[in-house]
Amino acid sequence: MVATVRKSQAAKQVNVSSAAVADILDVLARHNPGISRSVLKGKSRVVAAVTAATVRLSDQQQRQILAHRKKLVEAMGTVAADLAGHDDQGRIQLDVKLPVEVSQGDGRGEVVDIEEGRRRLAAFATPLRLEDWAGPVAGPSEIEKSFGTRRSTLHDWHKRGAVIGLLKGERKHVFPLAQFVDGRPVEGMSEVTRIISNPRVAWHWLVQPKPSIGGTPLDRLKQGHVPEVLAAAARDFA
Repeated sequence: MVATVRKSQAAKQVNVSSAAVADILDVLARHNPGISRSVLKGKSRVVAAVTAATVRLSDQQQRQILAHRKKLVEAMGTVAADLAGHDDQGRIQLDVKLPVEVSQGDGRGEVVDIEEGRRRLAAFATPLRLEDWAGPVAGPSEIEKSFGTRRSTLHDWHKRGAVIGLLKGERKHVFPLAQFVDGRPVEGMSEVTRIISNPRVAWHWLVQPKPSIGGTPLDRLKQGHVPEVLAAAARDFA
C-alpha cells in the first residue's frame, strides 16, 4: 500500500502540543496501570507525533489506512525501528543470553504536610557539634594568640575568601585550624571559595576523602596540587 499526501500538506510542519501529550499520557496511564507515568511519558510523545501527522491526511487516505490496519502495524514497526537505528553509531551491541530482569521502584510514597515532614526528619537527624565534623576551630582571639595574626588581617582574609569562617551561634565566626599553614591560609583556598560559595559546604567538601584526586582536597592543596583541586571543585559545583 502506498499512501499519497498532497504537496501542500507535506510541506506543513507537524506540531505536537504539550497539552496533547498530557492528554494521551492520561489515557495510557488509565489503560496501563502497571507501568509508571515516567515510562509512559516518552511513549505519549510518540503517539502524539503520529496523531499529529495522521490528522493531516484526507478522509480517503484515512479510510485506506483503516482498511489495511494489519499492514499499518507492520509499517509503523518498520519505521520505528529505522528511526531508532539512526543514532546507534558508536554503541556496543550486547549479546544478552539470560532473561533481562525488569524492576520498578515504589514511587515517591505518601505525601505529608510540612510539619509532619519536619517531625519525621527530626527523628532521623542526629545533632552534631560543629567541631565533630569540622575539626578543631578557633575564634579571632585564639588565632591571634596562636599564630600572631591580627584580627584585622584575619577579617580581610575572611572577606576575600582566603579563609573559611563557620558561623557558630547567631553571629560569631570560628575558623577551622586545618586551613592554616604556618599561620597563613593554604594556597588556593580563595579560588575554591569562589567556586563553592557556601562556607559549610566548601569546608565539608575540602575535608572529605575524594578518591579521584588521591585524598582530601585540603590535603592536596597543601601538597601544591591547586589546579587539580580547582578542576575537581568545578566538576562538582560549577
